[in-house]
This record gives sequence, C-alpha cells and structure tokens, in this order.
Amino acid sequence: MLNSLKTSELEALFDVSRAITAHLDLDSVLEAIMSATNNVMQAEASSLILIDEETGELLFHIARGEKAEIVKPIRMQKTEGIVGSVIGSGEGVIVNDVAGDPRFFSKIDEQSGFVTRSVLCVPMSTNNGTLGAIEVINKLDGTDFSELDMTFCGAIAGQAAIAIENALLHKKIIQTERLAAIGQTVAGLAHCIKNVLYGIQGGSYMVDLGLRKDDETKLLKGWEIVKKNSSFMHNLVLDMLTYSKDRKPEYESADIYEITETVCDLIEAKAGEQGVTIKRAPRTFSGEVVLDATGIRRCILNLAGNAVDACAGMDGGLIGITADAVDDSIVRIVISDNGSGISEEDRSQLFRIFFSTKGSKGTGLGLAVTHKIISEHEGTIEVESAPGKGTQFIISLPLRKKTD
Repeated sequence: MLNSLKTSELEALFDVSRAITAHLDLDSVLEAIMSATNNVMQAEASSLILIDEETGELLFHIARGEKAEIVKPIRMQKTEGIVGSVIGSGEGVIVNDVAGDPRFFSKIDEQSGFVTRSVLCVPMSTNNGTLGAIEVINKLDGTDFSELDMTFCGAIAGQAAIAIENALLHKKIIQTERLAAIGQTVAGLAHCIKNVLYGIQGGSYMVDLGLRKDDETKLLKGWEIVKKNSSFMHNLVLDMLTYSKDRKPEYESADIYEITETVCDLIEAKAGEQGVTIKRAPRTFSGEVVLDATGIRRCILNLAGNAVDACAGMDGGLIGITADAVDDSIVRIVISDNGSGISEEDRSQLFRIFFSTKGSKGTGLGLAVTHKIISEHEGTIEVESAPGKGTQFIISLPLRKKTD
C-alpha cells in the first residue's frame, strides 16, 4: 500500500500518527485527522461520522466544507445513506454518481443546499467493531474518486479508529480513577457529613428554643449555625459532582475584574470578622476575557477563602487579588496572602484529592476541583509559599478573544 501512495499522502499519514501520540483529547485528534484528509483529497467537503452510543444514530462529529455548520446537527439512522451501508458492511465504497445510487441520503443536500455528485466512504473499524466512517464528497477538480483515494482514506480511517479507542479508553480510566477516589473516601466523608448534620441539628434546636421563648438572640444565632452548615454541605456536594465527571468549560465573554470584585464582595464579611484586609485588583487592561465565568469565579473564591483562613488570628492580615494580561496571550490571576504559609511537604500534595491542611474544617476537595477546572481551561496553577511568609497562587489561562 505504501508504494502506491504519493509523498503528500504519506506526509499526511505521518502527521496523523503524530497527532495521535501528542493528544489524548478526542476532538483534537479527530480535527487533525480530518484536516489532513481534506487537504490531501482536495475535496469540497468531508465528514467524520460516529455512532452515538446512547441512541445508535449516526452523527457528524467533525464536518469540513462550506455547509459544515448546517450538516453537524443532522442525525441519521444507522442504516440510512451510503455511510449507513458502509458502517453496516464494514467495506468502503466509491460512488461517482450518487444520483443513480438508491442508498444516497438526499435529505442532507435538501437541508444544507449542498449538491453531492460523488462520494468516497470508508469505515473506521477495530477488532472491537465499527465505530463510524469517514466520508469525502466531490473532488474540487471535478474528477472521479479512485482506488488510490480509497487506499489513502482507508489508512486514515484505521488511524482514526485507533485514536478514538485510545481517547475513549483514557476517558474511562480517568472517570474510573475519580469515582474510585471518591468511593475509597466515603467513610471519611461520612464522618465530615455527620459533623455537619450535628451542627444543623444544634442550630435547629436553638432556633426552636428562640421561637418558644421569643428570644431573638438565640433565634438569630441558631439560624446562622444552620446556614453555615447548610452552605458547607452544599459546597461539598458540588465539589464531589464537579470532580467526578468530565466537564467542558461553558465559554462566554466576561470582565475578569467584575469576577474578582464579586469574589471580594463575597468574602468581605468573613475577612472583616477575622481582621483581614482585602486589597482589590487594580485594572491594568480592558479586562475582557472569554472563559467559563462561573467556574473561574469558583476557583478564585476557593483560593481567596483559603487565604482568609490562613490569615485568621494574626495582626495585619492581608490578602490581594490581581489580574493582568501577559503578552496578549495569557490572563494571569494572582491570589496572595501574608498568612501562615504552607510547608514544602504539603505543597507537593495540595492538589491531591482529599488532602487538606485544615483538618476537620476542610473537605480536601476544594483545591482538587480548582485544579481540575483550570486544567479544563487549558490553563495552569502554581503555588509559591513558605511557612510564616504567606502564600501566592498564580493562575494562568489562555487569553481567548471574543468571536462574533
């Protein structure tokens, strides 16, 4: 087969192989595969179709060409169209005149306005079965698809199938590890939850007592205990859910300084009770960013709350939150404090699930979840600290631009 392929096609195969070894993210690998296919085949359109595991339908996972965005939402039954026939038989086909082929699924052309003249379709198969297919439509020069084209696409499809299996396996391993980690610590969490429930019961008792005796002081104190413990339980459950499943950031245009200001407002009362001063972020650039505002706010709030705890009970406690743009490509957020600091031994374990320096007051989930959210943004988080000298967390995120 290799002797019959042109230099450009061999280079494309090598590019695909490198993409597979460089990425475990399924979308990144498949985008690279389809980019190589479209470039070499010089086609008007191409698609990578996968079988939906839940419904069995065929979906256009990656689509290239003028009408790609219209095609992507379209779903087909597993037996429909030329692609359905190829997936069913496990054999590739060339149809250079679709008008004369009864298998041709014309609804896609009708919905997209695209005109399909010829199709080359090959299955993506492994020893475990067929995962989907690659379909290439209409050569730009108007010529027919050839057996050599089929050979190249078959090789690409084989690489794509391997990439999909690797990515899915990696995803399952990560998911299993997360669930196992939670399962192994249920006993410890049960103890934590039990203490929270005791707190709620105690607060409820005080509320009842205040109501019976018409004692507003007891009523308010009991209600504060209930609220505090309910909030702790709420955050614990959210952290467990966030850590246990994969989640893609919900990107939106936001002002990073509005996010940091919101965090400062939320921790202001807690900081005031501890005698801690908050130094708010000065505006050093426009502040316009594209990120998952809810997720990043949660990360900053978690780190800022920890900073307040680190300064509790000391004179002159100070925490600072800054945000700035670096080289127009990175937004850097720094949360710092002059508190108790963190030992070198503890720093090496900070982002490990269920590790906490707060004893019974912490769940050991907050920093692990923070690290996960930042990683999902393709960012990094670093910590600089020493006992008695305070701590600085540095978040670096890609500075994505707003797209119209």
